[in-house]
Amino acid sequence: MVTETMNPYRLLVFDWDGTLMDSRDKIVNCYTGAACDHGLAPPEPDQVAELIGLSIMESFTRLYPENPSALNSRLATSYSEYWSVKDNTPMMLFGGVRQGLGRLGRAGYLLSVATGKSANGLQGILRETGLAEYFVYTRCGDQGEPKPHPEMLQKTLAFIGISSHEAVMIGDTTFDLEMAASAGMDAWGVAYGSHSREQLAPLSIWNLAESFADIVETLC
Repeated sequence: MVTETMNPYRLLVFDWDGTLMDSRDKIVNCYTGAACDHGLAPPEPDQVAELIGLSIMESFTRLYPENPSALNSRLATSYSEYWSVKDNTPMMLFGGVRQGLGRLGRAGYLLSVATGKSANGLQGILRETGLAEYFVYTRCGDQGEPKPHPEMLQKTLAFIGISSHEAVMIGDTTFDLEMAASAGMDAWGVAYGSHSREQLAPLSIWNLAESFADIVETLC
């Protein structure tokens, strides 16, 4: 639980997978399916979890560094096919996310998403969950430089028209928090996602949030 008092921000930027939605099992299964389709040994689940937040292409490059880029590109395409059509692993929003986003919006915060997901993947999830109305802007891993490069946040700030000190990045991976630091933004890690406390704590300027309710209660 965050114990320190924080000044309110104008903009809250959320990561998606591991921060708003528990999608680890589906992500792992899609990587496994893509690898098997191309005759490769599937990655270990913990290997995949460490890469959640990066773009799909970057993740395959790190998982299979010996592959030619053309093969990793085909793997990324296969992953997208599993995600959208072939794999039916259920996903759920973390507890309190839907109600919490509504409360944050009513409190006057602008909300946005910065995710390693593809734009098509995110839009599909937003339609399925009915959460699109909560966000004023989204930026995805296939729309420019992927995390932890700061471009995703720089584009967000420019679109909304605010400065970096008026925003905070909230995420479950070091990629999220490193991206925020590079963009000159505050970063707040969550303890319930993909990366460990030991990885996140040095990069988060407050205690790690134990639940989405912690985020809402602190900011509201």
